[in-house]
Amino acid sequence: MIPVPLVARGSLLAYRVFDAGDTIMLDVAERIVPSAKRVELGGPLAEGLVIAVPAVEISLASCELVIPGIDRPLEARVSARIFHFGVVSVLYEIRLEPGTPLASLAPLCGAIYDSAALDARGAQHLEEIVRELATSIERPHGWHETESYTIVFVEELAGAGVDALVDSEAVAKLLLGETSDKPLSVATRQDVLRNGFSYLTDDLVLIDWNSALVVEPSGSRVVPHVLELATCQLLEFRYYDGLLDRELARVYELVGRAPRILRSPFGALTRQVLRSFMELTEFTERVDNAIKSVGDVYLARVYLAAINRFRVPHWRESVETKLGLVGRAYELLKGEVEVSRAQILELTIVILICAELVAAFERH
Repeated sequence: MIPVPLVARGSLLAYRVFDAGDTIMLDVAERIVPSAKRVELGGPLAEGLVIAVPAVEISLASCELVIPGIDRPLEARVSARIFHFGVVSVLYEIRLEPGTPLASLAPLCGAIYDSAALDARGAQHLEEIVRELATSIERPHGWHETESYTIVFVEELAGAGVDALVDSEAVAKLLLGETSDKPLSVATRQDVLRNGFSYLTDDLVLIDWNSALVVEPSGSRVVPHVLELATCQLLEFRYYDGLLDRELARVYELVGRAPRILRSPFGALTRQVLRSFMELTEFTERVDNAIKSVGDVYLARVYLAAINRFRVPHWRESVETKLGLVGRAYELLKGEVEVSRAQILELTIVILICAELVAAFERH
């Protein structure tokens, strides 16, 4: 008889991650919200994770979530993490009924993964947080996109060991939110389950692009925190990618105009590109420093698998390429204006010389 994995104790951790501004002064945020506290991680792997600037955690009021496709409201414990690099991560923690078969969670997870209702609830919580922390946010962005990630967090597994999950069809469907009775193709199942890691014999991490299964008997939230950091990094590169798309559109518009010779805007625009480059460099340094603190080899492998699964290197390369394109385009436009100015100056000199010659002939 094939053992059926059951969740004896666990939760769904549904994250909605938002960009709030360039940076958030966490010391100011702590003074504004009396209940705010720095995130402290425990468990056997916590010693290998030294966060340079620990996030600030804020407890919010619990709420009921009404998610289309789920026939009952879900009671969720709500909290938010404020990161110094300008990100607010809202967490909805939904306790799972003891004895729930792991395979039966696929419909619930499928409804939550990309739920527009949960996105909207997250945006409401973000608005409240930003309003309260306004004085701590440097240069708010007003960008309303979100990044979602859901972790099936199992603290106690019954009915089977973690070995039964590594190549499980049911787990692959759970991570995809797939409710079809038809089996997945071998290639799809292998692709979903290929990012699997274990530290001890009773723990497991399986990472997909939109979800993860974390079995952690110690109850430590270190691995979820690493996945949360990777999600934050993805969100921020998406923000800068969109920002540079808008900047490139401005370049195309300027190219279609006749250059202004006397009052060229390109000097100011070049300075703006330089400022954007500095902001992007500062952001990547802040996020990279947060991630470099993952000193444990196991956690580093989990993190690298996550950013590769999220295609963060692709987004980063796209941002850096577009930034280079914008900078070169503005330099070319600025150069065109400078050439036109030089030609006008040369023509003016020729006219002055001719005028001097004519005046000299008239005197004689």
